[in-house]
Amino acid sequence: MVLSINRNSKKDTTIYTLYWDKGGANMATHAVFEELGVSYEMIEIDLSKNMQKSTEYLAINPNGKVPTLVHQGQVIYESAAILMYVLDQHPESGLAPDTGSPRRGVYYQYLFWMSSSLQEAANRWAHPEQYISGEHNLQQVKDKANDVLSHCWDIIEKELANNGPWLLGDKLSGADFHLFMIAHWSQRYASRAQDWTHLNTHYQTMLNRASVQEMMAQEGLL
Repeated sequence: MVLSINRNSKKDTTIYTLYWDKGGANMATHAVFEELGVSYEMIEIDLSKNMQKSTEYLAINPNGKVPTLVHQGQVIYESAAILMYVLDQHPESGLAPDTGSPRRGVYYQYLFWMSSSLQEAANRWAHPEQYISGEHNLQQVKDKANDVLSHCWDIIEKELANNGPWLLGDKLSGADFHLFMIAHWSQRYASRAQDWTHLNTHYQTMLNRASVQEMMAQEGLL
């Protein structure tokens, strides 16, 4: 499925093309597209049909994963990198702190930490078979992933309680969209973001944003 959103805005010199799968790591960038009001094209890569392993897609992203962004002829993969890149194209949005500001460092911190720690633990819980051989060991991988997830939720819960409502305090940023995405996935995990008070408030607030609702409607998640 190809979905094209063309808003005919004078700001849009080139449409973003995002390769995606339903409810995948594309959710954050997809919602940010809606938040920004830019034109974009979505090309579905159905993981359930192993489309990510096709010769055509591997020529774009040799990792065989989604999402992948193509913009002005440049291919970019890794969800946090895509998110950061898109927001750097739209500094007027205020969704990424100014370069050189102290908050920019915290913004980087959360996006890199969520990618390498929180999102990695989420993937180990959801796909333990990717990390170990033998079905009898899968539960051990999930149990350890669950411990890491809970530890990460504890860290974010404390930060939101002390400095919220957003990860950067009083300012919504792209990091909040990334957090929402992983929190949404966690509804089926043993360790759910929704079981932490301030995390649940953050999740529900993000869920009610018009941009997030539109993203979820387009991806068939409502």
